[in-house]
Amino acid sequence: MTKIAGRTAIVTGAAQGLGLACAEALARAGASVLMADYNGDKVKAAASQLAAKNLPVASARVDVTSEPDVAGMMKAALDRFGRIDILVNNAGGSGSVTANDIEDVTEAIWDDVIDRNLKGPYLCCRAAVPHMKSRKYGRIVNFSSGLAKGVGRPTGTAGAVLPYAASKAGVLGLTYMLAKALGPWNITVNAVLPGFVLTEPGARVRDWYDGLPDAAKTALTSRNPTGRAGTPDEVASAVLYLASEEASFVSGVALDVAGAA
Repeated sequence: MTKIAGRTAIVTGAAQGLGLACAEALARAGASVLMADYNGDKVKAAASQLAAKNLPVASARVDVTSEPDVAGMMKAALDRFGRIDILVNNAGGSGSVTANDIEDVTEAIWDDVIDRNLKGPYLCCRAAVPHMKSRKYGRIVNFSSGLAKGVGRPTGTAGAVLPYAASKAGVLGLTYMLAKALGPWNITVNAVLPGFVLTEPGARVRDWYDGLPDAAKTALTSRNPTGRAGTPDEVASAVLYLASEEASFVSGVALDVAGAA
């Protein structure tokens, strides 16, 4: 059984998809979870659904690119649960404007995507680490992407690919260096790199995939040796391990959860 009971976790981007799956996995394993998301109404509804299953969760509306919002998130976790043991930096995204060529990437698009995916984790780590240091215990799990290593290229979805890949590469650098800096305080820092994962209906990638002809779906999933897309629960299981006491000697690792490296 995963040793995580009694811990307190913050999961950003927890209103849906991978963040919601991570929050539920942590709560089912016995952690108290603050579910944070930019969409306050949606994360409140998601938390209510988990609370109805008798899971120990709370919610907060948070813009992870805002220092005051992040500080408020930490206070909310401390006020509700009394401690911060685990931080899962899942919030981010490539935005809604298609910009796959550098000529199309405006400075505004670049700044927005970098802020979502790199500034956000930086602010959250900076705010959480002092509390972890005070207890000499912590688990930080950052979300990167295979795009950070030049693996694949998203097709058929809106979003700014170049700044997204750059920001996710930055997440890896942040992860590697923080792992070294925080080791003396018994704080581990790792990253997960999800591959092609299908989340719930209504999500952008899921709707795009569901609209493809069967032959196109097969062509897409056959690129992976497993012959299928991943599930949110499979990614959440990897996060659960990295957030647990069993992973006490695992730090500075970038874990591909993609069916193949």
